[in-house]
Amino acid sequence: MKRIIAIAALLAAASSFAVSQTPDKQTKPAGEKAVPAGVEQELTRLTDQYIAALKGKDAAALARLWADDLTFITPGGAVQTKAQRLADIQSGATRFDTLDAGERAFRVYGDAAVMTTLTTVKGQYNGQEASGQYRVTQVFVRRGGGWQIVAIQMTRTGQQ
Repeated sequence: MKRIIAIAALLAAASSFAVSQTPDKQTKPAGEKAVPAGVEQELTRLTDQYIAALKGKDAAALARLWADDLTFITPGGAVQTKAQRLADIQSGATRFDTLDAGERAFRVYGDAAVMTTLTTVKGQYNGQEASGQYRVTQVFVRRGGGWQIVAIQMTRTGQQ
């Protein structure tokens, strides 16, 4: 019985010690490295160009920024290709009165990068009203010395 009480006391002391410990630095997920300043600046500049191209219906800029194998997941869950996306922009079925990508976070994995944003939109997608806030994930790949967007997914946050 004394042995059980001693073990229980040791476990209680060890668990309270473990709970009181705080890590001296945050750890990143496996494979994630600090974003080099130059890469973050380049991706920020590219994202600003992308937003301007969307708002201005600049098909030439969008064609350059989007990879030929782009996959776009619309807020409604539909999958669009680069050609479909460009057609929607050019026809006016998709338009943006305002578009603000805030809370940008980047993760870089060699020649690939992931950016997440909280994006506020006033406009429409594929002819349907789409104003609101979205969490947007974009995947970039560095090809031929430049970055292109290969995948985008938008999810409505519920905040309007």
